[in-house]
Amino acid sequence: MGETQGRDVTVAGAPTVTTDNDATADAGGMPFDDDFDAGEPSEPADRGDGRLPAYDSGTILQQRGIGYPAARPAGMTALREYVMDRWGGADLGCLSIPPRPMRGGTSPSLHNWGMAWDWRWANPGPGRSSANEVIEFCVEHAGDLGIQGVHDYEQCRYWKSYDGWNTATASASSGFGESWAQWLHIERTWAAANDGRSIAAALGHSGGGGGKGGGGKSGGGGGGKADTATVIPQPVIRRGDEGANVARLQDFLRRFEFADFATSDGVYGPKTLKAVKSAQTSFKKRGWYTRSIDGEYGPGTAAAAAKCLDAGKG
Repeated sequence: MGETQGRDVTVAGAPTVTTDNDATADAGGMPFDDDFDAGEPSEPADRGDGRLPAYDSGTILQQRGIGYPAARPAGMTALREYVMDRWGGADLGCLSIPPRPMRGGTSPSLHNWGMAWDWRWANPGPGRSSANEVIEFCVEHAGDLGIQGVHDYEQCRYWKSYDGWNTATASASSGFGESWAQWLHIERTWAAANDGRSIAAALGHSGGGGGKGGGGKSGGGGGGKADTATVIPQPVIRRGDEGANVARLQDFLRRFEFADFATSDGVYGPKTLKAVKSAQTSFKKRGWYTRSIDGEYGPGTAAAAAKCLDAGKG
């Protein structure tokens, strides 16, 4: 699909937005970059855990004196080509020209540096299942590809390399939580955004292992080395609950192969209930859990999950 320039994008239920038409033929300027994350790093210090990339915020980039590019960086072109070739959809832009702050705030948008790309997965696009696959791909290979953020507007959530999954504030203005907000905002670090290798080459460089995000797996119930990005959530969580804490639980269940689903959607439904029961059964066999197999993530299950994670680090 070719680049789109200076065209209006109309989405049912959403305001009409206009892309910036510039000499670089980048579709950029889409306002899908919102000031909602108070925890974004502002100091140029070590912000990684050795497996996920350290997050490059706009403030840090300014402190480093890194100027704005005149064209879409090579690494973002590579990401665009990979996603569009594999899944289709629509390119909603990468660069913001002229530079602007994040919508609703004063912090500089990462679109200014061409480090964020907006991709529409429906109307036009391949649909929600493909959006889930792209999210899974980005988080799974976050280390290899320098993926530092994914904003899932329709599902009202966002993933950051320094903080995992979180629930965004629903807003008709930003699109978070709106059925018409059928796009993803994907960020790479400054170095990754300017990496001239293809995505396939970037993945092959490290053998496709190590440096992966929260989607990696090891043998069920604690065999192998644990992913340090996995976080044990706080109890109590039960069926019907939603949000970041549920997504963290799902990350753990997928990490140790207790789950038969591929995406942490933050909704505690029947599949998550089944996965928790599977985990409880495994924990009971290992002597870590003595309570009933009820599928509820309470204090006993949380304590057993911590033991499972610790055993996986051995």
